[in-house]
Amino acid sequence: MRPVRAMALMLAALAGTTAVRAAPVDHWFEQANRFYQSGQYDSAEAYYRKIVDSGVKNGAVFYNFGNACFKQNKVGQAILCYERAQRLAPADREITHNLRFVRAGTVDRIPEPEHSFFEQVLLVFHNALPLNQQLWVLTGLLYALALMFAWALYASRNMRLWLIYVGSLVLIAGLALGASAGVKIHELETVESAVVMKPSVDALNAPEGDKVLFSAHEGTTFRIRQQMTQNGEWWLVSLPNGLSGWVSPEGLEKI
Repeated sequence: MRPVRAMALMLAALAGTTAVRAAPVDHWFEQANRFYQSGQYDSAEAYYRKIVDSGVKNGAVFYNFGNACFKQNKVGQAILCYERAQRLAPADREITHNLRFVRAGTVDRIPEPEHSFFEQVLLVFHNALPLNQQLWVLTGLLYALALMFAWALYASRNMRLWLIYVGSLVLIAGLALGASAGVKIHELETVESAVVMKPSVDALNAPEGDKVLFSAHEGTTFRIRQQMTQNGEWWLVSLPNGLSGWVSPEGLEKI
């Protein structure tokens, strides 16, 4: 379990609304870290939750929030926080380490799908930058291509060949980055997941079904396949190993 992060953050600048920017989130963050360092994990959790409830979405906040919950043995809440932190900072190794560490201690130790070497390389590239940074880099690459095209119109023959070569590399990088960003946007728009927050939930063969297909325990992460609101709210969920069933959303929280 990696320690809390105590670095100074200008959290108010990340909030996004006037009301949130006015909130003393920097002070709350410092207070939460002090409570954590002194072993007052419940107070630290309260301040991290206060920051999140104010509208701030920051990987370091969710990471520290998860640490405070783990110290109190709140496994489901800790995994939820680490999952949210990982979405904001997918390349952060400390977040990944803590998430795997906590998952290893859950009742349902569902192994992650195995990947080939080529797939692992693609995943490293895909997770190297969060979506917003990818879009900024992609914008820069497009500007670079436009400048090289304009330069090539007036450059000498040899220089034009170099510009074509470099431009081809930039184009390939831009296409790869664009594909990665497209996948992330698609996942954000269509893929929803949830974490089990209570001791256990039963997955049934149908909404209000009479057969339990499997049970999942606190900290297990489901992928939400379908949502129904007839005769109460029910979600069709699946596990990484392919098991699927219908569950009541009570006791689950979306990532």
